[in-house]
Amino acid sequence: MEPIRVFVADDHELVRFAMRTLLEAQTGIEVVGEASDTQGAISGCEETEPDVLLLDMRMPGDGGVEVCRRVKESVPDTAVLVLTSFDEDDELFGVLSAGAAGYILKDTRPEHVVDAIRSVAAGQSVFDASVATRIISVRANSEGADATAEALSARELEVLRLMAKGLTNKEIGHALWIGETTVKTHVSHILRKMGQADRTQAVLAAVKGGLVRLNG
Repeated sequence: MEPIRVFVADDHELVRFAMRTLLEAQTGIEVVGEASDTQGAISGCEETEPDVLLLDMRMPGDGGVEVCRRVKESVPDTAVLVLTSFDEDDELFGVLSAGAAGYILKDTRPEHVVDAIRSVAAGQSVFDASVATRIISVRANSEGADATAEALSARELEVLRLMAKGLTNKEIGHALWIGETTVKTHVSHILRKMGQADRTQAVLAAVKGGLVRLNG
């Protein structure tokens, strides 16, 4: 199996060194480049075409939202995972609108960063729990939903509620004592039954439809 190719963009040399050291110690992950400013991040991704761009939101240049937008335009198969110290709504929703697959904070555990990279490379969305709650609470007020509990099995409802807490498939599997492949199957069934394209939209619909409580 080919390794997950990661490009690291952060204006702090110490952070880049730490991320490179962490990721190069993992099986199946390869760091293919790094940049300290937005233009370097864009040109570097265009040159290396990584599977994942690990992106800091605030670097010299045009800003993280513009980097995400331009990378997704020029290298659409690259998944953008934001790793930042900031969680302001303008930046959060701006970069999500630009196509980011995940948004995690720098105070997260190192192993969670690794898991998040593997998840977005596999096509999943990943958010810190606090970020996921904000996404849900903001968007659920403006988006309708007609999801009903009758359409989902008891196990699928359990998976859906853990999805709403921002857990990855691996974390859901640990919580429910089931395999990650089984979790992926449940997620696929949930999306199909709810008529949603991705995990985030399914959670939004579930909140609006009353299947999930933000404090549940």
